[in-house]
Amino acid sequence: MNAVELVKREPIYVKKGTPAIEAVRLMSKANTGLVVVVGDDEKVLGVVSERDIIRALANGVDPSTPVDEVGTMGSIVKVHEKDPVIKVAALMAERNVRHVVVVGDDEKLRGVISIRDLLREYEALKELARKPLVPLTTE
Repeated sequence: MNAVELVKREPIYVKKGTPAIEAVRLMSKANTGLVVVVGDDEKVLGVVSERDIIRALANGVDPSTPVDEVGTMGSIVKVHEKDPVIKVAALMAERNVRHVVVVGDDEKLRGVISIRDLLREYEALKELARKPLVPLTTE
């Protein structure tokens, strides 16, 4: 299974320069903990997570501050859309993150995989493994 197959919904993103409060509103509306930051060329530049927002507020940062000054820019955890799911799981464990950004060959956003998405897939596979094989035809 490839990374892009785990992407369950349209990615939530904002353009560089967007006020942080807009990212917070998007997170709240979409019930997600991460918004991707893209440039004018739609290539991924970074992310803004719940943790980034909490840290910024605790440090007195104005909510109108641009997302690229509040979020994690540059060194984000991302995978290519054709990378195997095991790579996604390994990166989450290794880097201690709850979200991995999925990009295409053009470095444009294809989606985000959350730890929740990964666990759902794991639980579904575990359940299938417990069931006895049923013949597809009867003779």
